[in-house]
Amino acid sequence: MTPALLDSAARSTSATPAAPPTGIVILGANFGAKIARQLMAARGPVRVSGVCDLDQSKARALAHELGVPYHPDLDSVLRDPRVETVGVFTGPAGRGRLLEHILNAGKHVMTTKPFELDPVEAERAFAAAKKNHVALHLNSPAPCPAADLSAIRGWLARGDLGRPVSLHACTWADYNEHADGSWMDDPQRCPGGPLFRLGVYFLNDFAGLLGTPCEVHVMHARLRTGRPTPDNAQICIRYDTGALANVFASFCIGDGEPYRDEITIACERGTIHRWMQRTGSIDMSGDHAVAELKTPGRPLERIVTRPGDYAGWYDWAAFHSAVRRLPGSVPNNADETVAGVRLLEAMARSFASGKTEAVSATRVG
Repeated sequence: MTPALLDSAARSTSATPAAPPTGIVILGANFGAKIARQLMAARGPVRVSGVCDLDQSKARALAHELGVPYHPDLDSVLRDPRVETVGVFTGPAGRGRLLEHILNAGKHVMTTKPFELDPVEAERAFAAAKKNHVALHLNSPAPCPAADLSAIRGWLARGDLGRPVSLHACTWADYNEHADGSWMDDPQRCPGGPLFRLGVYFLNDFAGLLGTPCEVHVMHARLRTGRPTPDNAQICIRYDTGALANVFASFCIGDGEPYRDEITIACERGTIHRWMQRTGSIDMSGDHAVAELKTPGRPLERIVTRPGDYAGWYDWAAFHSAVRRLPGSVPNNADETVAGVRLLEAMARSFASGKTEAVSATRVG
């Protein structure tokens, strides 16, 4: 059969009549440098308009490379009336309060996963966005589902598969990292190691497909990398529906296919299998997702997304639309994001205790 080629054009506003490009100041010159270079190469609706970092020499160097202004500190960014949006690509520790500060200055924000570890701080950030009538978007979960996630939701909603029974997800890479004093070395700021850094995409984007998570249990090990945090970990999740999920993430597997990000959702009358097809390109510009639905007595259904239109990628078109308040703009994804933070918080507690921990609707401790 010929696979369907899916994209989110029908769900986003990328086809809306042209509006002036959106300028964004990149906060964070480490991971933020990668995002900035991608934006400059794409020349899409969002363009880099400045760089800011606590390490001023690093910020100056990146600003010079990109040919954009350098901002010496965040206050100078927030005082500048020409700055429309801020891309927050710093470490996750304390991100909620940082976002709240930026949003209260009336700036729109695009940020990255993991959003926060404290659901109360996450809720405060979205409340600030609502109060100030500004956009707060991130890549995982995105404000509107990408093509692969949208297709899976559609298959589950048809009703012919019956109830979801289990979800199995895995991701890995071949890392040989060394301790560098960053947040990735801190077990409290990076609970579960690869689960928090890689498996978080599954927890944010796919874990909610099976129902409401009730409790989690984390197992982990440190096999070979130089960081004091784990490099091999998995989490088991039990749902109110009786379904079970297992997410495995590792920095210790070198099979030539890193970040394949495979997911299998087993239902009473069929299975869904989704994986990433990586091209090996550094900027991941050609990467796309493939999803298949197998049901007894029916032909295989298969979709292939367009490059960049998969769960976990940044929807710059939707962000631009929200900033410009174009028709069809998508709202901030507060409920789903905070639900993911609650799951991460429970994961962090299980990582620390070694026990099964409940997923709470309110802050613990």
